[in-house]
Amino acid sequence: MFSRVYTTDTEPAGHIEIEQVVRNRNSRSMGTYNAFDFRTEFEIGVTDDFQASLYVNNLMMHAKGAPDDDDPLGATGFRRTGTYFQGLSMEFIYRLYSPYKDGFGLAFYLEPEFGAHDLHDGLAYSGTVGGEYRIIFQKNFLDDQLIFTYNLVLETEGIRFKGEKRYTGELDFNNEVGLAYRFAPNWFAGIEGRNHNEYGQFHKFEHSVYWAGPAIHYGGERFWATLGYLRQVYGSPHGIDENGTPVGRNLFLRSHERNEITLKVGYAF
Repeated sequence: MFSRVYTTDTEPAGHIEIEQVVRNRNSRSMGTYNAFDFRTEFEIGVTDDFQASLYVNNLMMHAKGAPDDDDPLGATGFRRTGTYFQGLSMEFIYRLYSPYKDGFGLAFYLEPEFGAHDLHDGLAYSGTVGGEYRIIFQKNFLDDQLIFTYNLVLETEGIRFKGEKRYTGELDFNNEVGLAYRFAPNWFAGIEGRNHNEYGQFHKFEHSVYWAGPAIHYGGERFWATLGYLRQVYGSPHGIDENGTPVGRNLFLRSHERNEITLKVGYAF
């Protein structure tokens, strides 16, 4: 139902679904930055409460004079244009409680991943691995017409760029929340928010960023689609331009973007 936030819904046992996510991220504190993320998912319901998935992740990027905290040329602006294999990941979701039967929903999510290129600057990795962990809470109101969901997200990565000998540890701590209302049969309109916090070497605070925006969702018997837009509303420390001047009205635009547009489509067999 949302561009980022998960609900506790799982694929029924024996059902298979193919999902395609296309996400555009654009606008940093200086130069030109425009990236498209392509995530293709193959999903199967192992039981009614447990599903497993495989993701193939790709990246298309055009950057010219754009900043980035991890790129060696990011202080003055890096330049990169191309299409990259971003990596592979698996996803496992186990639902402990269902909002339709138990009064609220609770699910646990695990996503081990192998990275080939950096999502933010396209630089090649060497042996980078990580994991994403979610606790997903959902509460439905008005006979399932109004849906509230919250995700507590932890991400850990051991990052080594190509040519480097040592790994760099990274910890991300995220809060994601969504509220959706069914305004017509099969149609939901909603709003979601996301807070991303990053720590280098698992303990050194680097930045905190907030996004918010609308989402619209259609869910048919086999086909569904979601379109969402998130805009950065606050970031710390704030972005700087090529002269070192703060820009963006208290936004962090050095290695995260101002705008994010996501289209998701899925078909179940």
